[in-house]
Amino acid sequence: MTQARILIVDSNVGAVTDLQEILSEDGYDVSSVRDPQDAGGYLERKSVDLILTDLPPHTDELTYLRHLRGRCPATPIVLMTAHGSLRTAVEGLKAGAFDYVSKPFTAAEVRSIAKRAVEQARMGNGEVVPAFDARPDDTSPFGSLVGSSPSMVQVYKAIARVAQTDSSVLLQGESGTGKELIARAIHASGPRCCKPFVTVDGGALADSLLESELFGHERGSFTGAISSRKGLLEQAHTGTCFLDEVADLSPALQGKLLRVIQEKEIRRVGSTASTALDVRIIAASKLPLEPLVRAGTFREDLYYRMNVVTIDIPPLRERLEDLPLLAKRFLHLYGSMKVPPVTELSPDTLAALRRYWWPGNVRELEHAIERAVTLSPYSVICPEDLPPSIKDAMPEGLARAQGWVTLEDLERTHILRVLDSHARDLSRSATILGIHRKTLLRKLRHYGVAAGYGVA
Repeated sequence: MTQARILIVDSNVGAVTDLQEILSEDGYDVSSVRDPQDAGGYLERKSVDLILTDLPPHTDELTYLRHLRGRCPATPIVLMTAHGSLRTAVEGLKAGAFDYVSKPFTAAEVRSIAKRAVEQARMGNGEVVPAFDARPDDTSPFGSLVGSSPSMVQVYKAIARVAQTDSSVLLQGESGTGKELIARAIHASGPRCCKPFVTVDGGALADSLLESELFGHERGSFTGAISSRKGLLEQAHTGTCFLDEVADLSPALQGKLLRVIQEKEIRRVGSTASTALDVRIIAASKLPLEPLVRAGTFREDLYYRMNVVTIDIPPLRERLEDLPLLAKRFLHLYGSMKVPPVTELSPDTLAALRRYWWPGNVRELEHAIERAVTLSPYSVICPEDLPPSIKDAMPEGLARAQGWVTLEDLERTHILRVLDSHARDLSRSATILGIHRKTLLRKLRHYGVAAGYGVA
């Protein structure tokens, strides 16, 4: 087999050198051009198996990629950018990119993407999804998801890929991580974007009320049903239904929801007739559903129906590099509404925000900034304006006094972090920690926090 040829388009000499070194070691024939304008001339002279391209400044992704795609319609194109965002991922992939990688990238990441892309090119499958014409406006959910950390880039890529399908999606993440925002972004990025988006909170209503809310009812089907009414699922017909906190659904409702997904039809409460239903289901849970399936509290068949694609949403403490961007976004949102406006976060304030553990995630950060804006008499937010729990937090939640921390402090913090990151699932956390469940229980009792984790 001939040596695969890769073209790099990037004005950053250092990035090009790194890429050439990594890819040459793997046996690829690597060339580069600094100016995107020169890429066209190169491609007229030589064919390539893969193009790795930076996005030129002030360039529209759709126009640039369509230009490249026109010159080499079957060649995979991988976007490289230092500014990871949902818009770049969605629009890039829709415009025909094979993949999208955020700088700085690792050698392993580059090797993996190059291997997959070259294999696809050689199988003759370089064509990707056709470009999507609609560009989201400033009011769309694209602007609501903030962050360029590696974990958020993975979320953006997942959104971009699942948006073009009708597959059910399961969003898993702690409270306050932005599950509804991600569901809205999936809806807004796909072909159902102009159709209804309906939210159902599985934990907000009593079971009898939730059944009527979900499936609708006929007149006279129960006391107070003075007229027939469509349920939320029926209201979402041709669009998307976001089922939040599906872990809270009763077994009976789980069975009826399974029928909706399998049979694509719905039956109102009190009716014997079924109605055809075309709706995409995006479900969300703050608890991992797998342990609930094993415990018998969540239906296995429903889990697999909803779990066609799972997107795990990272907690804020695992992407603290995004915190300044998030804080400034909320500052702009609330600070601009105050007279005079609040426009800055002091360096000490940012440092205090970084030290905090953020159990309430992005939602807690938003509330903290809103509170600080409300209380601050100046245009700059100072640590004194923050809630006491945030202002007085010690780095990493570890040091209770000056000097080095003990090994027990480190162990305790790590164990509790793993537990909190996995919805306090003792069995799963013990497996991740590499210890027996009984050992974990013993340590929680020793720390004096057993009751808070449901341990007697």
